[in-house]
Amino acid sequence: MSEMIFLLLIFGLPAAVGFKLARARNKNPFIWGLLSGVFPFFLVVLHFNKPTHEIKGHFRECGNCHGIIPWKDTVCKYCATAVSNAEII
Repeated sequence: MSEMIFLLLIFGLPAAVGFKLARARNKNPFIWGLLSGVFPFFLVVLHFNKPTHEIKGHFRECGNCHGIIPWKDTVCKYCATAVSNAEII
């Protein structure tokens, strides 16, 4: 039984994190989850692979500089402009 827990931690945990990151970045979660479970290096690739367009609920576009920022941020990290909730479509 301890071998099964070990395998789940080694392969299952990175696969679950890869699945979640891929869904947030509008990528195929099954392929990225499989790649992350087998080769955990793909978690780093997926983490730094930010989207190039707005994804509702995860990332939005700044109205001033058109940079892509996380949905929950209220200030653009590129131009320091305050992004109001009224700009959310």
